[in-house]
Amino acid sequence: MSAGEQAPCLGIIEAVWQRNEVQTETVSNSGEADTIEIGEPFWSIDVKVNIKDRAHFETWDSFLARRRLHDLTFTMWRTFKPRPRDTSITSDAGLGVSSISVANSTITLSGYGAGKKAHPGDMISYITAGGGYWIGQATAEATADGSGVITIPVWPRPVTAHATPAVRRIQALGEFRLSDKPRIREGHKNWSIDFEARQVLR
Repeated sequence: MSAGEQAPCLGIIEAVWQRNEVQTETVSNSGEADTIEIGEPFWSIDVKVNIKDRAHFETWDSFLARRRLHDLTFTMWRTFKPRPRDTSITSDAGLGVSSISVANSTITLSGYGAGKKAHPGDMISYITAGGGYWIGQATAEATADGSGVITIPVWPRPVTAHATPAVRRIQALGEFRLSDKPRIREGHKNWSIDFEARQVLR
C-alpha cells in the first residue's frame, strides 16, 4: 500500500470535477458583495464506475480497499479531458515550470512548443515543492512564443513547483483522498462503484 497510487481508469462513466472556493460572503441588495477568502481553493470529484466483469470489479474494489478510507491518497487524471485541445500536442517531454504568479494566478512554462496554444479548460499538472500535485485548468487562451515559452492564466492559484516538476498536459494528475465510504454494489452480472474524494494540497 502506498500514497499516491494512480486510480484505474477503465469503466468510468461519469466524473464530476467541482471547483470549490473557501470564502465567506456578505451580499447587499444593491448587488455588491464583500468576499473574504479563508482558505485555498480545491477540487472535489464524484466518480461513477460501470463494471464490465468480475476481474474489473476486483481491480477497482482492491484499489479502494488499499486507500484504507481516509488514510492513503491516490492520483487521478480528469477522465474526459485527457489531452489538451491542441491536437498537435502529443508529448510532454521537455516541459518545465519557468515561474508562477500567485497574485495573477498564472504559470509560465518552457518547452511548450513554439506557437502552440493553451485553450480554456486545458488541464495542467506538476509536482509541487512539497511533493504533492498541483492540478489546474487554463482559464483563457494563451500562445507560446518562438522559444516555446507560454504564460497561462489558471485556476486554482499555482504553488511553488518541485525542482523536477514533471509537468503534464496529457493525463494531468491531481492528488485526492476519499471523503466518504465508497458505494459498492454487487448484483447478478451487475456491479457498480461510486466514490467521492477531495483534493490534497501540499
